[in-house]
Amino acid sequence: MVAEMISILAKVSVENLEKFVGVFSTRGAEMRRQHGSLSAEVFKSMEEENTVWVLFQWMSKENFESFLNDPVVKETMQSSGIIDQPEFIFLNQIGLFSA
Repeated sequence: MVAEMISILAKVSVENLEKFVGVFSTRGAEMRRQHGSLSAEVFKSMEEENTVWVLFQWMSKENFESFLNDPVVKETMQSSGIIDQPEFIFLNQIGLFSA
C-alpha cells in the first residue's frame, strides 16, 4: 500500500504567540522536516486570544506519528509554550475550488 500525503489541522493553546511562533518557525520547522512534513500554515484565532490553528501537509500519517513520538519533538513543543496537548484532525482533500 502506497502512503498518501495527508493534511492535519491542529488546534494549539499557547501561553505567548511570539514565543510559540519563534520556536515553531525555527527548531520546530527543523524537526518537522526530519519527519516528513511538507508545509505548515499558522493562523491565529480571532475569537480565542491564546489559540492558534496549524494546517499541516505531511507525507503520511505514519511520518506524523513518528514526529509526535520523538522525545526531542516533545521537548521542543514544551519549549514553545503550548498550554495543553494540541488537538489534531486528520483530513483528506477531496477538491480545490476557486471562489
